[in-house]
Amino acid sequence: MEEALDVLRAELEVGRSTKTELTTRFAWLAFMRFAQQRFATAPTPDSDGLLFQYGTYAFSGRPMFTVDLTRQFDISDDGGEHDHYLQIHCELRCECEPALDALDMLGGGC
Repeated sequence: MEEALDVLRAELEVGRSTKTELTTRFAWLAFMRFAQQRFATAPTPDSDGLLFQYGTYAFSGRPMFTVDLTRQFDISDDGGEHDHYLQIHCELRCECEPALDALDMLGGGC
């Protein structure tokens, strides 16, 4: 699963030049391509999943609307039992706007 981060990074570079701004749409499409990639996971329903959350947070001091796209892998021990999760995040932040604040009131997350 360690290669999953490299795969996401590669998807974020597809078709992008050094002069191209990384937009929300560009990052979303890259994450969706990453989500379609298959990795060697256990044949169980929760071994490979997609999660998201959004909201207005002030992690760095000032409030920013944040969307966190996550791919989560279940890592098993040698006996096939759950050991831990590995999560690969793609976090997007933008300035707060009334329309985004209204979304936050819905309690985003899955």
